[in-house]
Amino acid sequence: MRTPFERVPVPPEVDDVINLVLNRLPKIQGKTVKEREINRLLTYMNQVEKYKDFVSKFPRVEKLHPFYKESVEILADIDRVKICLFNTSRTADLAMKSLREGINTIKTKDEKEANAIMRRTFGRTSSILRKNRECTSFLIKVTVQLKRMMAVDPSLPTVIVAGAPNVGKSTLISKLTRAKPEIANYPFTTKDIHVGHMRMGERLIQFIDTPGILDRPNTERNQIELRSVNALKNLKGIVVFVFDVSPLSYYGIEDQYSLFKEVKELSEKRTIPVINKIDEKDDTYYNEVRARVENALEISADKDIGLEELKKEILKMLGTSLDRGLLDN
Repeated sequence: MRTPFERVPVPPEVDDVINLVLNRLPKIQGKTVKEREINRLLTYMNQVEKYKDFVSKFPRVEKLHPFYKESVEILADIDRVKICLFNTSRTADLAMKSLREGINTIKTKDEKEANAIMRRTFGRTSSILRKNRECTSFLIKVTVQLKRMMAVDPSLPTVIVAGAPNVGKSTLISKLTRAKPEIANYPFTTKDIHVGHMRMGERLIQFIDTPGILDRPNTERNQIELRSVNALKNLKGIVVFVFDVSPLSYYGIEDQYSLFKEVKELSEKRTIPVINKIDEKDDTYYNEVRARVENALEISADKDIGLEELKKEILKMLGTSLDRGLLDN
């Protein structure tokens, strides 16, 4: 599956376009002086057309799936995106109009005036584009970031792996699927959504490795955390919440449990609690989780302990949810 932004053609920055055409002018020729100057303006027109194509292929924000719409909101103000799309389209129209008028004027004037008309048209068109370059540049930067997003299919049964930073989510995903997320022993290794897949009969199950969430108000969360919240809110499926009970855990059980409760309230999804790093558990941490959380599975993602039991529970819970129509669109 492709993201809605994958096919959006990203144009060069305005100043880069102007410099590109300017540098090409001496190489553009024609059979006559008029033809040469018209060809030069046509070259400029071809570059301006890229902005029209860019805007026309940018998805309608209001028609995006909530997951992708919120992805845009995390990166930028949606109203500003809409305003800049309109302004960039209008600017491209004005620039194209300027170039067409220049071409028509060259056709009707004396050949001796052709070069001067081309230069005036080039300057006027460049001025039009530069007036909106801040908006255009903003859209280009947002689109580049959106195109880098891993493709997520909101229609697939989904397992969202959640928890505090560095509790072992990425390792777990890599063992359950063929995904290869970055894994390291420090918080916030995962900086974006990672996606893996596993088959259940004829069904394809989507696993989402979310960036770690901290236990704090949504208004104080950074972009990394907000991407996790977005997945939890807007993708249909179940949640596997991972606790870290090792002595080297960055976060105490109180913080992890508080986050566990928030994730359940936020997502309103069926949740499988998982106690990870059971092979190196701290007894105090372990007993705290056991006292607070019912039916938690015990695993060590790193050592492949308990993963088959977790897979069975995931398939069982997903199968029940599918039978009940809880994951249908």
